[in-house]
Amino acid sequence: MSAAQAISTSNNELQRPEVLSQARELEHLLAAVVPRILDYWRENANVDETKVVEYIAPEELKEKLGITLPVEGVNIEEVVKRIDLVLKHSVRTGHPRFLDKLFAGSDPIGQVTEFLTAVLNANVYTYAVAPVFTLMELEVIRKMAEIVGFNLDTVEGMLVPGGSFANMVGMIAARHNHFPHVRMEGWKSNDRPVAFCSAQAHYSVKRASMMLGFGMDGVVSVEADRQGLLVCSHGAVFIEIFGRIVLRSLEKAVEKAIKEGRKPFFVNTTAATTVMGGFDHFEQIRHICDKYKMWMHVDAAWGISAKFTPALAGVSKGMELADSCAWDGHKSLGMPIFSAAIMTQNHKGLMRSSNSSSADYLFHSHEEVSYDLGDMTLQCGRRADALKMWFSWLKHGSAGFRQRIEHSLNLTEYIVQRIQSDKRFRLVEKPVYTNICFWYLPPSLRDTQDLESVYTKLDTVTKTLFRRMQLAGSMMISFNPLLDHSLPRFFRLILNNTTVNKTDMDFVLEEMDRLGEDL
Repeated sequence: MSAAQAISTSNNELQRPEVLSQARELEHLLAAVVPRILDYWRENANVDETKVVEYIAPEELKEKLGITLPVEGVNIEEVVKRIDLVLKHSVRTGHPRFLDKLFAGSDPIGQVTEFLTAVLNANVYTYAVAPVFTLMELEVIRKMAEIVGFNLDTVEGMLVPGGSFANMVGMIAARHNHFPHVRMEGWKSNDRPVAFCSAQAHYSVKRASMMLGFGMDGVVSVEADRQGLLVCSHGAVFIEIFGRIVLRSLEKAVEKAIKEGRKPFFVNTTAATTVMGGFDHFEQIRHICDKYKMWMHVDAAWGISAKFTPALAGVSKGMELADSCAWDGHKSLGMPIFSAAIMTQNHKGLMRSSNSSSADYLFHSHEEVSYDLGDMTLQCGRRADALKMWFSWLKHGSAGFRQRIEHSLNLTEYIVQRIQSDKRFRLVEKPVYTNICFWYLPPSLRDTQDLESVYTKLDTVTKTLFRRMQLAGSMMISFNPLLDHSLPRFFRLILNNTTVNKTDMDFVLEEMDRLGEDL
């Protein structure tokens, strides 16, 4: 045996057989699953033949999936059969006619890097254990801070599991800024904190106050505006509802709280409300926050892409004045769930001081300690979400994110014009973002002059038609009430998918009429 052969044999003997076995298992799984995933994508391209969902009631679906977990494991062939069932019975969020939620599918670069994240399986709490992901996370935060207009010299941030979590971390930072003793001692009887948000703000704001221990009643819901009567091209009148905090009402609520002996410390503003897509008056609210020494937070989970296009510069102006900003990449930027972050400015060190517990078994004093992100977060386990976010930005660039939102804005303009000129439909508002809110009017309601007089019937029509759409499975669109303005339920169509085009908008309107014309 030659020396080279001897080294080769020795190297082979050193290879761990258990690891090689896992590599073969992965190879087998990929060979079986990848073609199925590609077929799944191609089926989504068959928009008229492939349903968005094959709706099945829970008990029947349990039986089809074989949902009960076994004592003994199964072979790969059985695993692949179950994967087929998952693909078949899950909602196709990447289908061009999935128009239901603030997210829609994900693109190939996100899917591939999600797989890579699972292969590498790192926990991003220290630089020592996750050096690449730490640097990627810091760069994603820096780049978004630059896009928003934050002060790059003082910006701090972290990736978190969702926008709700981001809003809570923003509130924690504000609490530590105003009530630093709470972190160690808890609330005192004379603290009496109070926060403010729009009546149309995301429910996570009040959940955050619950988790922070000053209660949901510690958040004052301020009325959202409702302005103007506009006349559509076919003569119908609709109300323009922006969903923004009414400034005079905010200031009155703050002054009332102060007179009651409470201590205002936090105002949640919103960049694109969940239902109406409204943007708050950020500049004016900044003035109010400065006047009363309150923290200004922007929930931009849905509306962050407004900062990527000059088309929305008017509504996004002033976001850069906030103390903190929460944003989701998995919504308007098209990244896989979760891709969320919270960032602050002008409060250097506050993230760490408000969240640190200095677990000495994990966080050590060393020259790269500033790169140990875990001690400034609430989590110990931190998934490497930065990988997909960094690669998505690398692949598309900021210009690609701009093209994405402008595509949706162009389609918004198209369907709004269609709705305004069609007596079968009525706009709830003229959108400033990509939330299109409208009612379907069946023949029995189309000649009604006073829509408010048939609100009860209209509410029933919306609920009934939604159920029919769900069972048909040809498209998915959400429906919502607007309780703070006593409006009946209406449809909310969300445009946030680069594969959607005008033919899909035409299909939606005709399919709704087909399913609801007898109501």
